Amino acid sequence: MIRDYGIINTKRGYEIIMRKAVYAGSFDPLSNGHIDIMERAAKLVDKLYVLVTVNIDKHSTFTIEERVNMIKKVVKADNIEVAWTDDLVVKFAEEQGATALIRGLRNIKDFESEIALYHFNRNIDNKIETIVLFPTYLYTYLSSSAIRELVYYNQDITPYVPDILKDEIIKGIKRSLKKA
Repeated sequence: MIRDYGIINTKRGYEIIMRKAVYAGSFDPLSNGHIDIMERAAKLVDKLYVLVTVNIDKHSTFTIEERVNMIKKVVKADNIEVAWTDDLVVKFAEEQGATALIRGLRNIKDFESEIALYHFNRNIDNKIETIVLFPTYLYTYLSSSAIRELVYYNQDITPYVPDILKDEIIKGIKRSLKKA
């Protein structure tokens, strides 16, 4: 499989190679920070897979189907496809012919986990690169746990989540808190 960008000359003539990347996360819940990275990453590639994943270290607030549907409600770029997997992200990227993984990096704590993940992924497939995007300053300290905590204390989450999803996110988090 050829993993290159642009136009290549083959025996059959010139072919265009699509630049594909994967932006993966649990998106539990989806935040404006996630959307910021999605929109900016979509400008860098021909096709961006926004991939909802299972985080084995966390209890999910929303089902995979709910998270996929939330993303689909707010995605505006034509070159974004929303999918989910319960496999390794790098394996999904291989299957789709993606050449890059997009990662958001907010702080030094993120760096420590992301650098380890980068090395594991490179060990599995060294042809897939990792591209790091920093959030806009408004979302540097935004996290899904902070949103859950704000909801728990009945605080406004309007600046942190898409307006169209705000009520759904509050309802889902409160439902999840009752189970705990």
